[in-house]
Amino acid sequence: MKPLKIMSIIIMSLILSNCSNSYVKNKKSITSPDDLSKFINIYCNKNLSTDKVIKMCGNGWSKDLNISENKAVMSAVLKIAHVTQHSIVSSEVITQSETSKGVDKTYQLNADSKLNDVSISGYKVISKKVLKEKNGWRTVVLLSYKIS
Repeated sequence: MKPLKIMSIIIMSLILSNCSNSYVKNKKSITSPDDLSKFINIYCNKNLSTDKVIKMCGNGWSKDLNISENKAVMSAVLKIAHVTQHSIVSSEVITQSETSKGVDKTYQLNADSKLNDVSISGYKVISKKVLKEKNGWRTVVLLSYKIS
């Protein structure tokens, strides 16, 4: 009985996995914000980064197909740059003051992530999908970048 249960779980997981792959492959247009969110989640989660390779997804929309593709690539490259070459500047202030009612404590943290003079080269476009959305084009790309 137990091997039959295990086999049925394996078959169901393969069917569900194939459904999400065919959803991405057969998708031709985006009809709503929820539709876009579902598509991007499935498309971008199919490949995950490793210790040696960063994989990042980006998307862009425009009435012009070339601009849509450029926006998608730039979005993914910016995410790669943020992971590999950003710096965080933070300042923290803690104050305590005594009043007639007790002690007042305040806490303030300011943090800012900065990208200065970033250059990302050597990335590869692993996959690209172009979809019709309203009166324009939505391009979704998956980039890979080897960490040296």
